[in-house]
Amino acid sequence: MCGRFDFSVSASEELRQILASVQRSCGPSGRELKFPCGEVLPGDHAAVMIADGGRIVGDWQKWGMPGRDGKLVINARAETAPERPMFQRGFAECRCVIPTTGFYEYDSSRRKYFFGSPGKPLYLAGLSDEMDGVNRFVMLTTAPNRSMADIHDRMPLVLQREQIRPWLTQPEAAAKLLKMAPPLLDRKCLEAQMTLEGF
Repeated sequence: MCGRFDFSVSASEELRQILASVQRSCGPSGRELKFPCGEVLPGDHAAVMIADGGRIVGDWQKWGMPGRDGKLVINARAETAPERPMFQRGFAECRCVIPTTGFYEYDSSRRKYFFGSPGKPLYLAGLSDEMDGVNRFVMLTTAPNRSMADIHDRMPLVLQREQIRPWLTQPEAAAKLLKMAPPLLDRKCLEAQMTLEGF
């Protein structure tokens, strides 16, 4: 499960271009959007990339879909998402890409790690849909590679830059990308293990 990611527009010209596309697609109201800078949490709005005809454009969507139990669903398993009723339409018609600076995960001792690719954005595969009049997205997760395996048993489905257009515009290519192993990532432990010693 991935429960937070980072979006720091100052880190990349590509991310600045994506935000400019979001502003254009939102029209006059786009100038008033409060873009995140730093950690993005479930329930926050964030920039995503979608297909609009043959073009790839930015969109402004809320992270998470309401589940049957009232909880926010923020991730979908790549292995089963195309068959699950909640995500079928999203996979068939509304695939998206979540541009990030990187993402965070915690190990079993609650140590926080940052995963990224230094000097360039990280693109995560997602699905989107309109629910209750709001455009929403979930992040796809898959089996972990060596970057993640000793930290957590799932990780986001990371796309290479050249895979963005096939993911968004070609259903057959998207089905194949669901089964791919994510690229290896750099990781950094952000904090020491928390203990109760000394209390």
